[in-house]
Amino acid sequence: MSKNIIQDDLIKKLIALLVKDGFSPEQLYKVPAVKGLLSTQQETIKESDAITIFEAAVNLTNDPTFILRLGQEMDIVSLGTFGFALMSCGNLHEALKLLLRYRTILDQGPSFESTKYSDGILLRINMKLGTAFQQRIVSEIMFSQVISIAKFLINQEIVGCELHLNCSVPTEAESYQQLLSIPIKFNQPHNQLIIPESVMLTRIRTANPVTNIIFQQQCEELLRGLNRVEDFSAAVRRLLIHAGGEFPNIKQVAEKLFVSERTLSRRLFMESTSFRTICNEVRNLLATQYLITTELTIAEIAALLDYGEPVSFRRAFARWNKTTPSAFRQTPH
Repeated sequence: MSKNIIQDDLIKKLIALLVKDGFSPEQLYKVPAVKGLLSTQQETIKESDAITIFEAAVNLTNDPTFILRLGQEMDIVSLGTFGFALMSCGNLHEALKLLLRYRTILDQGPSFESTKYSDGILLRINMKLGTAFQQRIVSEIMFSQVISIAKFLINQEIVGCELHLNCSVPTEAESYQQLLSIPIKFNQPHNQLIIPESVMLTRIRTANPVTNIIFQQQCEELLRGLNRVEDFSAAVRRLLIHAGGEFPNIKQVAEKLFVSERTLSRRLFMESTSFRTICNEVRNLLATQYLITTELTIAEIAALLDYGEPVSFRRAFARWNKTTPSAFRQTPH
């Protein structure tokens, strides 16, 4: 997986937005600072080069709101597993925690950092390099993306948030507020988004605790680098988690990995494990998460984990954890 999925996608959307605004890609390519940075042979673009391209686009269009509009072009579905994990969160607070933990699986650029305050959270961008103007551009892109995604997740305007920018008041200040639909204060000490607790608790319209667990486990694997092609046990684990309960058998998994069933068994043995062991690990992982984070019945969890009878699930769970599912659920975690 590319380590700059968000950034690379932004560059494509930047070109499309330029065309929409009446500019040709060639006009951007001819900007001296950009020449050679957008080669078709490049798989990904360096962070510093991307910022140069963003700055050149703003100067070319002479439109200070261009960057905010670019941020709003973010398509959550294009984020793959991470996007689906966000969509399945229960509320915006859960989505923010997921964003802070897993954003690096998509992009190695500036990161977010959050600080609690009396009635909510301050969301800031951790960026030390670049000119003040470049830092402003990156802040506007990232905050515009966050606000746009939040609106999409709850299917309504964000009421109560406030954006602070440490730049002078632009002549297009009114356009800024119209685009983001939240109050904006300029000449502030920090670039930050203030998110009240009431907003954080807003329910996400596509919330699904069952699929959220599955997608978060996939994100965790990506974060830890467990999906390396040379690691067969990690590849099997990833496929089983992705299956979400309808577990494929070893023959089906081997086909997906383009090896024979015998080869897969041998490689797993060399990694000191087996297909049955990994299946049980994944089932136990999902079972404990379902018990901790959902109100699903034991029978429903058993069905999700591909057990024909709840009693079979209870026996397996007791064997793995030395306790029953009901007792595990009642224990503080």
